[in-house]
Amino acid sequence: MGKMTRRDFLKIGFTGAALSGLGGSLTSCFSPAPEVPRKMARTAGKTITLASTCRLCPAGCGILGEVIDGRVAKIRGNPQHPNNRGKLCSRGHAGLNVLYDPDRLLSPLKRSGARGEGRWTRITWEQALEEVSKRLAPLRQQGKTDALWVEQGIGGEHDLLFLHFLKAYGGPAVFSDSSFPNESRALGQSLTWGAEPLVNDAAKARFILNFGANPYENHEQYIPLSQRIIEGRLNNGAKLVTFDVRLSNTAGKSQEWIPVNPGTDGIIALAMAHHILREGLQDAEFLNKWTNVPAAKLIEHLAPYTPEQAEKASGVKTSEIRRLAVELAQAKPATILTGRGVGGHQNGVLTERCVSLLCAVIGNIDIPGGNCLPRVLDLGEPALKTSFSSSPQAFSVLKEGKKKAEVFLAYMANPAYANPGAAEVVQILKDEKKVPFLVVADTHLTETGALADILLPMATYLESWNLETRPAMDLAPFVSIRQPITAPLGKSLAMGEVVLDLGRRLGGDLAKAMAYTKSEEFIDQVSARIEGIAAGGGVQGLKKEGVWIQTGAKPSYRSFEKKGFPTPSGKGEIFSKRLQERGLPAMPVYEPIPAHQDLKEGDLILTIHRVNVMSPGLGNAKWLAEIFHANFLWLNPRTAEARGIREGDSVKITSKAGTLTTKVRLSQGVHPRVATLAEGLGHSELGKIAKAKAAKTADLDTSLVWWEKEGNGVNPQAVIPMELDPIAGGAVWNDTKVTVTKA
Repeated sequence: MGKMTRRDFLKIGFTGAALSGLGGSLTSCFSPAPEVPRKMARTAGKTITLASTCRLCPAGCGILGEVIDGRVAKIRGNPQHPNNRGKLCSRGHAGLNVLYDPDRLLSPLKRSGARGEGRWTRITWEQALEEVSKRLAPLRQQGKTDALWVEQGIGGEHDLLFLHFLKAYGGPAVFSDSSFPNESRALGQSLTWGAEPLVNDAAKARFILNFGANPYENHEQYIPLSQRIIEGRLNNGAKLVTFDVRLSNTAGKSQEWIPVNPGTDGIIALAMAHHILREGLQDAEFLNKWTNVPAAKLIEHLAPYTPEQAEKASGVKTSEIRRLAVELAQAKPATILTGRGVGGHQNGVLTERCVSLLCAVIGNIDIPGGNCLPRVLDLGEPALKTSFSSSPQAFSVLKEGKKKAEVFLAYMANPAYANPGAAEVVQILKDEKKVPFLVVADTHLTETGALADILLPMATYLESWNLETRPAMDLAPFVSIRQPITAPLGKSLAMGEVVLDLGRRLGGDLAKAMAYTKSEEFIDQVSARIEGIAAGGGVQGLKKEGVWIQTGAKPSYRSFEKKGFPTPSGKGEIFSKRLQERGLPAMPVYEPIPAHQDLKEGDLILTIHRVNVMSPGLGNAKWLAEIFHANFLWLNPRTAEARGIREGDSVKITSKAGTLTTKVRLSQGVHPRVATLAEGLGHSELGKIAKAKAAKTADLDTSLVWWEKEGNGVNPQAVIPMELDPIAGGAVWNDTKVTVTKA
C-alpha cells in the first residue's frame, strides 16, 4: 500500500463528514475549511495580496491578506493605512483562526426543542429568511417597527448596508454590545466639546497623562495610539504618567504609576486644575474666549477641590498632585487619556467632565500634541434613533417588563456572555413573553446563539464588504475598504446579502430601497459619492490600496477658531445646560460612589480588564487561547495575607449577583482595596478551544490542547450585577463589591 499523504488523510476525513447525517447534533453544521485543490494556472502556488480592514476590535486597522491557491495563508498590517501604518496586534493576526475555525457555524439552523435545550434542525437560507420576514412584516404593517430590537457587536457595527436596511425598515431599536464600553466617555466628551472620541495627538506631546486607560494592551485606538505614544516618548522625551488601580501594561511602562482608590480619578483631575489656576499656570486666553466659564468663575467653583481633599478621597499624596499639576501645565503640549478606569464607574460621565475641565484649563484642545477633535469622513451612515444607549440598558428595560422585544436580532453580539448579570440575561432571553422571537446572526454558536429560534451563519469580516472610517490619528480624514479576501465558507453569507434578500421579501418601498444586485454594488455606489475619490483612483483604487486619504488633507489644528465647537453655544461647554435641564450637575463635580463608601471589613471592589491577546469574541482562536486561557484573580499580598490566602490558592468571589471560583495571583501591582480579573474566558459555548477541549478535526492543532486540565477560566460577568451609570446608561463594570475567601 502506498504511503498516505496529509492530503489523502484529509480527503477521507471530509468524505466521512459528508456521509454522516445531522443525527440530532451540530456535527455537520460546523464544517472544516476545505483545502482548495491546486490548479494548473499562472497563479498556482503564487501569493495574491488583497487589502481590507480588520474588524476584531474598534480600531479598524488596515490589513493585507496573502492568498495562495485560494486559501488565506497570512494576515498582516497594511503599510498604506494612515492609522496603523502596517502594524497589527496578535488578535489581528489570529483572524485566520476565526476564518478557518472547524467550529464555525456554516449552515442556518432552527431550534427544534425548548430554548437553550440544544436541539436543532438544519434548514435552508430560503426557510430561514422566510421565517424572519414573516415576523418582520407584521411589525412594519402595524407601525411597530420599534418592537424590532437590534444589538450590534464589534463585527456588526457600522455595517453600512445593514444600517441602510434598518433605516428603510423604519426605526427599530438599535444598540451596541458591551465588548468595548465607552458610553460614559462618549457622553462626557460630547457634552463638553460636541464631538467624541477626542484623538490624543501623543506623537507630538511632551507630557501624557493617563487616567485608567491601557493603550499598550487594549484600547479603541489600540495599535494606532500606542504607536504614537511610543513616538512621543522617543522623539520628544514625553513623560507618561498613569493613574490606575492596577499595574497594567501601560502603567508598567510609564515613568510613574500612581495607584488610586477606585472611582476617584475625577477629584484628582479637579484638584490638579485647582492647583494650576492657583499658580497662575492656566491658559487664560482659551478659557475666557473658547469656553463658557471664565477663569475667575472656575477658581470659585474649584475652591473645595484642593489637593488635600483629593488626597483624602483618592489616597494620592497632596505633594504628588501639586507636582504633577505643575509638570502638566508647564510641559506644553500635553495630552490626557481616559479609559475604562474612568468610564467603568457609576460616576463615569461626571469624571469625564472633570478631565475635560482639566484639558480646558491647560488649553490643550485641538492643538499639536493635545486632545484633538476627531476628523472623520462622512460615509452617509444613517443616524438611527434608539431608546437605549447600551445593551445593558436595553436588558434592564426587558428585565423590568416595561417593554417587549417582539423580534430580537443579535448581529455578531453575545449579550448572554458579555453583559453584566449574564445569568439574568440568559433568563430574559429564554422568556418567550419578553422576547417572542430571537434571531442570532454570527460566525459561531455563541452563548446567545444557543438560545436562538433561528441561527444565521455569518461570513467573517474577511469574507464581506463594507466601508470604514475612523478618527484619523494624524488628522487627515480617510476611508478604508473591507472587501472579501476569500469567498464565504460553507453556506455562510455576509449580512449585506441577507438584508438584500429580506428587502425583496418584505416588498414595497423597502424592496426599492434595497434594489441592489449584491452588496458590492452598494459599496461601489457609496464609494463613488465620496468627494475627491475619483481623482485618487476611484473605487478601483480604493480596492487596490485598501485606503484613500482625503485629497489634499493635511493635519490642521485649532479648527474651532474657524467654525466654533460643535456644541449649542459654539464653545467648550464646561457649564452644561443640557445636564442642568436633566437635573444633573451642570459643572464638573466629583461625586463619590455610594457602594464604595460603606465598604465593610473584608469587602473589596472588583474591577475587570482585558489582556492584549483576548477579547470576549475570540475565545475559540487557537493561537490566542494557547497564550491566555486562565484568568487568575489578582490580589495585593497585604490583602491576601489578611484573608489567609496564598499564591495559587483557589478562592471564591462572591457578590450580590453570584459567585465564581478561580485561583489567585499575588502582585504588588494591585491596589489593596481592589481585586481584579481579566475578561474573555469562561465560555460555555463558542467552540471546543474556548472550552479547553481537545478534539480531532480537520485542523490537527485542535487535538493539541495541552491546557485541557487547566480549564478555560471564568467569566467575570457572573458576579457583576446589571447596574448602570445613571447618566449615560452604560454598565458600571468596576463598582462591584465582593468578598474573597479561600474555596
